[in-house]
Amino acid sequence: MISQNMHSAIDNLFDTISSEPPHGRCFKCGSKMMHLDATFFSPGPSGKIWTVPLPVCPKCDLKNDTAKFVLPVAR
Repeated sequence: MISQNMHSAIDNLFDTISSEPPHGRCFKCGSKMMHLDATFFSPGPSGKIWTVPLPVCPKCDLKNDTAKFVLPVAR
């Protein structure tokens, strides 16, 4: 069983992550990042749900031209 402290830490982590501005450029190659919405939930007492923009570099993260299958999200 997860302790109340762990639930609070998870809630605080995702509250912080979801309030951060998305990354604009890839740290490796400088390409403009795509952002895919990822949903996370807390099964604890808060039952919170977060949607976080997951940064993806079309050059570094997507291999074999898979970028054509992912639509960029306008931010």
